[in-house]
Amino acid sequence: MKYFTLIFIFLFSLNIFATDKPNFLFILVDDLGRQDLNCYGSEFHETPHINKLAKEGVLFSDAYAASPVCSPTRASIQTGKYPSRINFTRATPTHNLPYEETTLAEALKEAGYKTAHMGKWHLRLYKEKGDTHLPQEHGFDINIAGHSAGQPASFFYPYKAKATKYEKNNVPHMEDGKEGDYLTDVLTTKAIDFMNDHKDQPFYLNLCYYTVHTPVTGKKDKIKKYENKLKAMGTQQSAGAVQDYATFARKKQDNAEYAAMVESMDENIGRLNDFLKESGLDQNTVVIFTSDNGGLSTHKSNKGGVTSSFPFRGGKAWVYEGGIREPLIIKWPGITKARSEITTPVISTDFYPTMLEMAGLPLRPKQHLDGLSLVSLLKGQSKSLDREDLHFHFPHDHTVNGMGASAAIRSGNYKLVERFADGKLELFNLKNDPAESKDLSSQLPEITKELHKKMRLWRQETNSMMPKAKKK
Repeated sequence: MKYFTLIFIFLFSLNIFATDKPNFLFILVDDLGRQDLNCYGSEFHETPHINKLAKEGVLFSDAYAASPVCSPTRASIQTGKYPSRINFTRATPTHNLPYEETTLAEALKEAGYKTAHMGKWHLRLYKEKGDTHLPQEHGFDINIAGHSAGQPASFFYPYKAKATKYEKNNVPHMEDGKEGDYLTDVLTTKAIDFMNDHKDQPFYLNLCYYTVHTPVTGKKDKIKKYENKLKAMGTQQSAGAVQDYATFARKKQDNAEYAAMVESMDENIGRLNDFLKESGLDQNTVVIFTSDNGGLSTHKSNKGGVTSSFPFRGGKAWVYEGGIREPLIIKWPGITKARSEITTPVISTDFYPTMLEMAGLPLRPKQHLDGLSLVSLLKGQSKSLDREDLHFHFPHDHTVNGMGASAAIRSGNYKLVERFADGKLELFNLKNDPAESKDLSSQLPEITKELHKKMRLWRQETNSMMPKAKKK
């Protein structure tokens, strides 16, 4: 009888553990290009801690942001919907994240999760005052440093602008610091404090670093390190840029200050990972690491942007791969296979249903209308999703995008790009040409026609905003 009792207790304890809801550490880096990381091909930046995370979890080769700019992608994560469907397509919002949307944070909070947002929010109008439309009104119990602005006034304490006209970028509620504090480090410390304080209940931490967005500001010692690295490589000067429409794309990663920012970000990923392991929270904490859009690789200047997306074309604000294909690493303890890779195309709307299913919660298909759960992929139960196409719609001009308002659809290995200014269509086979250098539209007119038809029908279904005709 004694042995049966012990067996029963053992099995019962296993069952209790199995039904525990996992914690979620969702890390969203701002403007981080897929190619900025060693594990995705960077030879200049140093990201050993993210490389380690990739080895311990699953690396996605074909992960996409729903938009080539920040706010729409952030809205897609919280709503599970394409930005067009909620008319949230601009980099700087023209309206607030709608209250009628049940956000991912609200869904998890309803299920007993302690929720916290830290860092960049950028999902409300600049003119709003007080707490309206901030994270705490969209399902987050705690909001640290989240407000209307899309970038910090400064990455160093007190994170405020010297000129009055830039005061809107001052990072709020961060007075408890000292001279020399670096924003990325401080947000990580606050994130660790939050996780440490809430070990006894499931939590969802939405850690949205302001880095590596402008103002490009690294620590002096790290800048010097990369300047010396460039000297050792014999490439002290910029490698130059190539013109693409009216802007220029940087050909190589060789910006010491930007590299310093990337390394500081990577160090803080290491701090988070170390804390999880030392606290034992790593046994039941899902870590998701991604970015909101491509790297700032293009610019009007003939030097290009501050990083390079090569071999991909474009970058932030472009619907070419450099602007929308993102780094994505997911570590789900006890589930995901270490050192594995998933090549199935996925998109930022998928996080919502994925996290619900991970938590054993019912899905909300009417809410996350454009998202699919990735659980079957993560468990190795399937190698595909029940979805034919991915859509990208950016009906706006942007200072770093020389082609202007544009859209794209990916269907299998084919991708169609439409430029709204002149109606130009380009067709690429991403399997054979990930750099999008060979337009196949004239060679494959039927595929071009079919994908363009799908694109137009999708725009009708989602009531997508179209660019206004320019005055002649």
